[in-house]
Amino acid sequence: MYRPESLQGVDQYQRKIVEKTCVVSAMDDELHTMKTSLLHAALKQGRTQATQVTAFADGAQHCWSVLSVIAPHCQTLECMLDWFHIGKTFQTLKNALGEAFATSLDRIKWKRWHGTVRDALTKRALLRENSTEDEQRAKMTGLHAYIQRHHAYIIHYDERDNAKNPSTSQGAASHVDALMNARHKKTSKRQGTREGAHHVLQIGAMRASEAWESKWQNAVLSALKAAV
Repeated sequence: MYRPESLQGVDQYQRKIVEKTCVVSAMDDELHTMKTSLLHAALKQGRTQATQVTAFADGAQHCWSVLSVIAPHCQTLECMLDWFHIGKTFQTLKNALGEAFATSLDRIKWKRWHGTVRDALTKRALLRENSTEDEQRAKMTGLHAYIQRHHAYIIHYDERDNAKNPSTSQGAASHVDALMNARHKKTSKRQGTREGAHHVLQIGAMRASEAWESKWQNAVLSALKAAV
């Protein structure tokens, strides 16, 4: 989570988040820890009842439920499907289906960029029916289901881009991926308990939020005082 002014340009194509609060959870507690952590992060970033919050998500299970916890504590909450993940979904499908479907998929993606969800869904349905192989139809059905499931969170991305407003959480998502990959995903796959994984992730989140040094110093000072 970050304030708009913390998103600063690096060059013509790149921006970075210079100050943020990262939260993660591995607890199996019906999302209670994740929701509580998100509320605390919003408060740390200056959230008040007058704050207008924009939230991006990739469409993962429960993502909209987690984000909705902020709604009673701010003026407005606008949730939208992250364009970066939309683009990845289309690229994955293009790679799987090959050049024969590339032009049609690009046209559908263009419709998505301009927020015309219903028309895009119709074109996908036609494309799915015209597929000659079961595997192709299955992949198109998966894309259709993804868009249909999250259609309420698809916006006019072109208008938002023209207004110089972000349409993706790519910068923030890269931090989360790094936290997960470091110990629990692609690069390591270490085993352990869910609670243990949660504690490791908290350290990673504090480091990503640049809060580790102060937290560590407080822990050391508290331990020294207790020892004395």
